[in-house]
Amino acid sequence: MAHLTKYGRRMRLTLVSAMSAACMACIVAIPFVEKKILKNDVGYISISVNGKEVGAANTQEEAKKAVTEARLRFSNDYSDVVYLDPDIEYKSEERVSASRMSVDELASAVYSDLFTSMVDMNNQVAYTVRIDDFTVTLSSKDEVINLLDRVAATQDPNKQFQVSFLTEGTTDGTYGVDVVKSEIKDTNRDIVAAAMNGGTITTAKDGTVSTDGISDISFKEDIQVNEVQKDTAKIISVDEAYNIITAKDIQTAGYVVQPGDDLTKIAQANGTTVEDILSLNVELTEDSIIVPGDVIAVNTSKSVINVVTVKTTTYEEDYKADVQYVDDNENYKGINTVISEGTDGRRKVTAEVTYVDGVQTSVEYTNEVIITPAEPEIVAVGTLVQPEYIRPVIGGTVVSNYGDRNGEFHSGVDWSVNQGTLVNAAAAGTVTRAGWYGGYGYCVDVTHDNGTMTRYAHLSDINVTVGQKVAQNQLLARSGNTGNSTDAHLHFEIWVNGGAVNPLDYVNKN
Repeated sequence: MAHLTKYGRRMRLTLVSAMSAACMACIVAIPFVEKKILKNDVGYISISVNGKEVGAANTQEEAKKAVTEARLRFSNDYSDVVYLDPDIEYKSEERVSASRMSVDELASAVYSDLFTSMVDMNNQVAYTVRIDDFTVTLSSKDEVINLLDRVAATQDPNKQFQVSFLTEGTTDGTYGVDVVKSEIKDTNRDIVAAAMNGGTITTAKDGTVSTDGISDISFKEDIQVNEVQKDTAKIISVDEAYNIITAKDIQTAGYVVQPGDDLTKIAQANGTTVEDILSLNVELTEDSIIVPGDVIAVNTSKSVINVVTVKTTTYEEDYKADVQYVDDNENYKGINTVISEGTDGRRKVTAEVTYVDGVQTSVEYTNEVIITPAEPEIVAVGTLVQPEYIRPVIGGTVVSNYGDRNGEFHSGVDWSVNQGTLVNAAAAGTVTRAGWYGGYGYCVDVTHDNGTMTRYAHLSDINVTVGQKVAQNQLLARSGNTGNSTDAHLHFEIWVNGGAVNPLDYVNKN
């Protein structure tokens, strides 16, 4: 018993000593462990979205990976949101206690706050529709589509086509638009509708039924849609925008006639009518002949946006052959004479007809079968240059022409007129002769600025003097029967480059 007691005391002493040593070791080690925890191993990275802390990761690499995954997921789910630009902050924390998340958990938390941010930002986005250089701003993409659909529907009453964004949102918030044909779900219904609206129904070789109608719709102008901040944009309603961009502006301009043109073609090309062209050009009638190079006034109707439609159709029609023009060397330019009226022909055609806002602008024939050939109208076109000289006398009859006369050369033209008929200057110039001139009798010469000279002879009296400036049609003298003359008349000459020429090639015919 005593032995055990002695042994027990010894063991107890040993145990106490060991425990004391262990306690001392722990006391010494504690500062080193605490220092290590504060420096690295138990630190974490907190993530804040728009100032709100959403979670924590062990490392910054994990934090960034979670944010990247959240953005990727968000981009896939909401690809049309461009203005999402939240403030994401990474902050290193050294607190021992923290709620750390896995990468997936943290990505989900960030995603949730990105969605909240998206909702807030999306409410601040408007859409500017740029039509060439003109712009209107609407509050949503749906309103943009609504506006453009309404414009397209003006030429598409059956609404076979719909407007869509050409590309989904881009990085800079810019969209293009396209007009695409709606999917046909009920062929029989479409055929009936086409028939009710005047469309032509044909049976193809393979036995299928098709309809002639609109094959394409587009906008004449370049259209882009841009996202903008609502607080910087002047937003209008769809109705206001529609009224603005479809309003017609009538303008008058000169049109140069092209080969193959007639009044109908010109009217179609300019979105007007033949009647309107005639009202602007009082010298024209429906039967007037126009030739390439002529300039006529036309009214053009313009709006901010214009719908271009292409219709495929098959029909029979009368047609005219292209007018054939031949030179007429006996008349002045601008004087055109119909030599042959021509006849209409008959043909069956398949054509793609292009319209701008319902006005036909061009026809491209894809197939043509001539039933009856057309004969062309033949028009003689005057080639002579309109003279710069007027006739020096009113009335009278030509009794002697320029050229050979009874074996002698006659250097001018004679008009038989009454004694004392007014003789006027054929063109403006300077009097270089005024008096008696041998066989010419009393004579007046006028030299003109272009170097030509006109002569007026056999006068009864003279009303001008040498050196005097005269205007075209100014009184020079009166006709008579002086010099080598057998009756009252006016002898008239034109000299060009020092020699006499045929006056009738230079003076007007009136």
